Amino acid sequence: MSFDPIVQVSVSEQVAQRLLTMIRTGRLKRGQQLPPERDLASMLGVGRPAVREAIRGLALLGLLRIRQGEGTFVGSLETRELLEPLEMVIELNAGTLEALFDARLVIEPGVAALAATHIGDADIARLHALVADEQSLLGDPETFSAADMAFHETIVDACENPFLQSIANSLYLLGKKSRRVTSQVEGVLERSLQDHREILGALEARDPERAARAMRQHLCRVRDAYAASANLPDHETHSLTRRRS
Repeated sequence: MSFDPIVQVSVSEQVAQRLLTMIRTGRLKRGQQLPPERDLASMLGVGRPAVREAIRGLALLGLLRIRQGEGTFVGSLETRELLEPLEMVIELNAGTLEALFDARLVIEPGVAALAATHIGDADIARLHALVADEQSLLGDPETFSAADMAFHETIVDACENPFLQSIANSLYLLGKKSRRVTSQVEGVLERSLQDHREILGALEARDPERAARAMRQHLCRVRDAYAASANLPDHETHSLTRRRS
């Protein structure tokens, strides 16, 4: 029989956990200013270095905002803002892009299928408007990408599942870099527009299987177009396209 050693938690980690708990429970609210380091250290009965390290760590996660000359403030718990630091450190290359597409292929067809059973007329109308916007934005990749993201987010909202919504929205936010790359690939915008029309048609028909199939085909087409345009070595191209359906 063996036992794992007891790991001692550092004081700074304890301070960070205390602050995080206060944020989660609402004792510290969004935008609220924290006491100065000296006062906070005294309140918690710890040294200033531990407080400083805890604040720095929570700031890196976006939970606290340090404003030079003003102080430290509670940040947002919104997924979009919390993922910004992570998005910055994700290096976009063939490996990470492949992993992102793999994740989207697992999640998004299921989301589309579920959305087809719940989507309302208002969401259908919004999707029609977004597709119309995309038609007029084929010459503007950056703005097209914004409409593209709104199209997918509308489908996520329509699935009415908070767990899938959280996962899918996280993938979309982390995939902003990939959109900037794939939107520059010749023919991708035109193909995406046609794919979106097919997805919309399936959703409007309230056909889950067709919606899932159309979403999977859309993701595979974008992935394969990127692989071809990037002139990836054979083993990488095969890796990116090996799950083609």
